[in-house]
Amino acid sequence: MKKVKLLIVLVLIAAIIAAFIILPGCKNTPATTTAAETTAAAETTAAAETTAAAAETTTAAEKFKVAVSLPPANNAWQAKLLEFVNQEAAKDTDKFEFTVKSAVDDADQLNTITTLKDGGYDLMIILPGNGTLLTSICEQVYDAGIKTVILDRGIESDKYTCLLAGDNYGGGVNAANYIGEALGGKGNIAVLRSYIGVPIDLERYNGFVETLKAKYPDMKIVVEGDGEFNREAGLKAMTNILPAYDKIDAVYAQDDEAALGALNAIENAKRTDIKVITGFGGTVGAYERFAAKDPVYQASMSYFPSMGADGVIIAKKILLGESFKKDNILPTYVVTSKNVADYMQFAY
Repeated sequence: MKKVKLLIVLVLIAAIIAAFIILPGCKNTPATTTAAETTAAAETTAAAETTAAAAETTTAAEKFKVAVSLPPANNAWQAKLLEFVNQEAAKDTDKFEFTVKSAVDDADQLNTITTLKDGGYDLMIILPGNGTLLTSICEQVYDAGIKTVILDRGIESDKYTCLLAGDNYGGGVNAANYIGEALGGKGNIAVLRSYIGVPIDLERYNGFVETLKAKYPDMKIVVEGDGEFNREAGLKAMTNILPAYDKIDAVYAQDDEAALGALNAIENAKRTDIKVITGFGGTVGAYERFAAKDPVYQASMSYFPSMGADGVIIAKKILLGESFKKDNILPTYVVTSKNVADYMQFAY
């Protein structure tokens, strides 16, 4: 009897267990687990997206901001330099953000730099059209804690982070030596300057004048004009000079474009007294004259607008904490018919 009762109890327990397993409410257990997993996955995804967005924001915030202020691109050298600047600035955009401004004139460049100074830039590259006029604002940029790279033309101050320029004084020295040797140390010279009184003009002029005084005392500068870095100004200046001076042996032009303008004026006037013209810069037009062995336009004191890219590269190094020199002076080459083939690839 006891065995029968025990059997009945066991059957009842088995029935209860079976019923419990198939009750509809019990099917919620897997669903509850799935919802929890889904919620956890959603939270994980949202967290990942938030982290990624934060990373992107941090990356954007860590980009270095660089402003570039240039004078008008109204001559071949400046136009080519602007091209080099833009090419190099288009690289490494994950680390650097560049703003490049070309001014209309000196006053516009002053206003542009004044505005950029308060733009939150980490570094500014400035090629001062007029180093004298822009010295004060360049000092203000530097004093504001903005790293300052002065390009091509110096300012009348040492308040800058880095200077990258051609050897303008040395170019003047080279031109004096070339003309002095070509004329046997004697002759009358006309000088076409480049915006008289600005630092780059003074460097090119002083290198020339001081070398004449020291080495060629029998050579005289009889007249000066302003070639302003362009062909039209060179043509106008030389056209005005020629009628007043019936004996000029050489022309020292402080720019190749001005030299080409002067050459046009000489040819138009059919003057045969001028034996030598030297220029400065390295234009295609000048080099073509040398390649053709022009008897009058004989040499250019050349350095090249590729320094625009060099300036951007130095700026990046400064911002990345790499080592650099404060003053960087690029050599000026004497290019003539004898070696022009070696430099034609760099002409602008």
